[in-house]
Amino acid sequence: MKILSLFIVSILLLAFPAGISAQKQIVKGRIVLSDATRKAEALPYANISLMQLPDSAFMKGTVSDEQGKFIFSFSRKPTAHYLIKVSYTGCTSVYQSIPSRPDTIQLGTIKLKDNPLHLKEIIVTAPLQPMEQKGDTTIYNAEAFPTPEGAYLEELVKRIPGLTYNAQEQTITYNGHTIKEITVNGKDFFKGNQQVVLENLPVKFISQLKVYDKPTKEEEATGVKSTEKNYVLDLQTKKEVNDALLLSAEAGYGTHKRRDINGKIMRFNESGDNFMVNGQSTNRYATTPYEGNISNTVGANITKVKDKFEISGNLNYSNDRNGSESSSYSEQYLATSSQYATTETNGLSKSNRINGSMDVTWKIDDKTTFNFNGGVNSSRNKNNNQNREATFDANPEVDTKHPFLQFEQIDPAIRINDSKRQSQTYNRNTNYNFSTSIIRKLNKKGNNLSLNFSTYQQTNNTEYYTLSSTHYYRLQGQSGKDSVLYLNQYQRAPDKEQNYNMAVTYTQVLTKKSRLQFSYGFTCNKEKLNSNTYDLNSFSSMELPVGVLPEGYETTNIDSLTSRSNSRTTGHRFSALFTYNGEVWGVRSALAATLQKRAIEESTGNRLADTTINSLEWKPNLTITYRKDDNYAMISYDGSTSQPMLSDLISPTDYSSPLNITRSNPNLHASYTHYIYAMFSNFRKGIMVGVNWNQQINSVTRATIYNTETGGRETFPVNINGNWGISGNASYDKRINLFRMYVAGSGNFNQNVSLINEGYEEDMPQRSNTHTTGLSTDLRLSYLPSWGNIELNGKWTFYQSKNSLQNRNTYTRVYTVGLNSSVNLPADLIFQTDANYRFRNGTGISGNDDNELLWNIKLSWKFLKEKRAELSLYWADILNQRKSLSRSASSTGFYEYYEQQLRGYIMVSVKYELNSMN
Repeated sequence: MKILSLFIVSILLLAFPAGISAQKQIVKGRIVLSDATRKAEALPYANISLMQLPDSAFMKGTVSDEQGKFIFSFSRKPTAHYLIKVSYTGCTSVYQSIPSRPDTIQLGTIKLKDNPLHLKEIIVTAPLQPMEQKGDTTIYNAEAFPTPEGAYLEELVKRIPGLTYNAQEQTITYNGHTIKEITVNGKDFFKGNQQVVLENLPVKFISQLKVYDKPTKEEEATGVKSTEKNYVLDLQTKKEVNDALLLSAEAGYGTHKRRDINGKIMRFNESGDNFMVNGQSTNRYATTPYEGNISNTVGANITKVKDKFEISGNLNYSNDRNGSESSSYSEQYLATSSQYATTETNGLSKSNRINGSMDVTWKIDDKTTFNFNGGVNSSRNKNNNQNREATFDANPEVDTKHPFLQFEQIDPAIRINDSKRQSQTYNRNTNYNFSTSIIRKLNKKGNNLSLNFSTYQQTNNTEYYTLSSTHYYRLQGQSGKDSVLYLNQYQRAPDKEQNYNMAVTYTQVLTKKSRLQFSYGFTCNKEKLNSNTYDLNSFSSMELPVGVLPEGYETTNIDSLTSRSNSRTTGHRFSALFTYNGEVWGVRSALAATLQKRAIEESTGNRLADTTINSLEWKPNLTITYRKDDNYAMISYDGSTSQPMLSDLISPTDYSSPLNITRSNPNLHASYTHYIYAMFSNFRKGIMVGVNWNQQINSVTRATIYNTETGGRETFPVNINGNWGISGNASYDKRINLFRMYVAGSGNFNQNVSLINEGYEEDMPQRSNTHTTGLSTDLRLSYLPSWGNIELNGKWTFYQSKNSLQNRNTYTRVYTVGLNSSVNLPADLIFQTDANYRFRNGTGISGNDDNELLWNIKLSWKFLKEKRAELSLYWADILNQRKSLSRSASSTGFYEYYEQQLRGYIMVSVKYELNSMN
């Protein structure tokens, strides 16, 4: 009731300011370029200035859009008179008075004429404004950030405050928010592959970069934006790029059988007709030492705009192979002691995937819009693994990198088990999804009705082969010695999932700044899963390799491990939403309720489960925003109910893995999550601060019962309270002339709770609280002249975990200092180098064995006509010190993971580009 009251009060409070806003005047018009010799055409980016008479004081300004249209609002003084000035370089300015009535003024079409004499007589020079804020859109002028000749988009992004590019993760962030897609002239362009655009689009093609929170087609039509951020980086190309064609090809080969072959074709059109074809075969970015690593991809993207239709689509194919060698160490917290485990894994994975998507927008008429988007994905995966794992009741004091190198020297009294396993997994997955919506405006005011339908279909088939032997040091066999368990099994688990969603939404426009929206939705989800397990021990004498089935294997089906599952979930969702978007304040208040019915039939062997559950889920939201000048602040509350998984409620006990038995719990309750987020930013000053807090009531966690004799565990889900966390981050990003300084810091604290027992099920599990603390800082100082860049950077991270059961306190500090530079030298040479020294200290870390200095260099030479060709030499990890060692903690234990890395290699590459421009 409190949530509902809050929703109603927010509507009543906002109705008053919404009504007052009607006293403001709104001015609309369109600007065209016209003379006696040619037809009038839209004039984009013309300047419109509002002035107050009699002293012609400047009050407000804006520019026309791509269609020459403009709109702005202002608060009119009752006794004042106003006029607007419309100007454009090379044209004669036009002045027009603003009448006092009505509230919305249509100025119609304003015609500007060329004034070539004016251009010849007067030359005006002024510094180019680097960036500006227009509403929710940040605009960067590319020419205000000089880049080296021949630079690509990646180099430009590095120079713009507010934008941060992570080359390792291939992500761009804007004031801490991830850029989810890159568009060109407002149109989709190669979705899901930002790296291709960043590394191949020349800076000289770009006039402006725009960053904004892009609404979906439905949000744009209804005028109601969700709380989910969808930041895009829109690239505005120069006029001469219209119909430009870009071609590039590169081939490289190096030591350790490194190779990289890629080619691209791109075409741009300011109307939005773009296409791109990209292909690559490379193992250049693989870090593991397996020489068979390879990634082969080919893809195409096309966007077409014609009359009332806008179509974009992409199709991609990939073939990958990746081998790895890894090891780990873990400490599992028990009630009175700890259990320790070490593992060593050698894996090889192969995959083939084809996927595509399409988006269509059809403006049927001025009031009706139809949207369609869909995608299809088909993949084939094969994984081979060789694994060894050992468990101890005391710390074996082994090196995580080579845990079994001196296994025989470990005290036999602390050994619990030692397991060796070979496994092979085949997975075939096909899925598709599509959604459609039709939106109809009902009147001039803007009230609208939308109908939506979407579906998701998936078929998946998994085959799993395993051959293992587990040595139990504390269990005696029939001979009185240690017992050994041999398993040779084949498991087949096909499943199918179907999901359907339908919704109808009505939006009522209350004022020009406020809307009320009601919606009803129906959802249905079906899932069918079958699993059969076959015992192949009777065929062991045939010595068949893992992954090959002998004739007659069907007769060895293990009835007790055969499982069948059919589930169906239906839901009726009702929601109400109110939004107010003023010039300074904004409010979004929403409440959704879902009536859900879930049914499942499941069997494992002769154990059966059949039940139907009815539930009610709530999802409230309240968001308040403040925007004035360059300041932006937001505070938001989200809540959500989450029902426990049906398999956690009624699934029969699973004994397929004797060291990892799982069972269900029919007494689980729904959980509820609170989430509060607040942030503040100032665009001009480069300041951003954010903090969030979350708490979960009735969290579902898995209680663990350890068997001290076998080292195995049995887990089952339980509700528990006490899980919560808080985190915050802040950054300062400022550019002064050719220097840029970026400072960022973040911190988090989390409490994770679990239940742990060792011994017998009837003993009461004990509560285990783990507190984890993380801190990090990032400092970058850059010098960014037109001939290159020099960046000094430093990072510090701190991670600590404390456990209540064992009173354990572990921590790790990591320090990194680095240099990154690129210099354009005479004779068309480019020298690039980056070096990062990383060292650690903390619990269990001694000496300098884990420290590393990664130093890479690249020397390039551009030649031929227009410097179209490039010859480069790249030397990676010159000192052969690359390592991969990480730590983490949870409510049940502490973990350390190591993966073998490929050390230094040298690669020589040749690249050729051909750019055809108007």
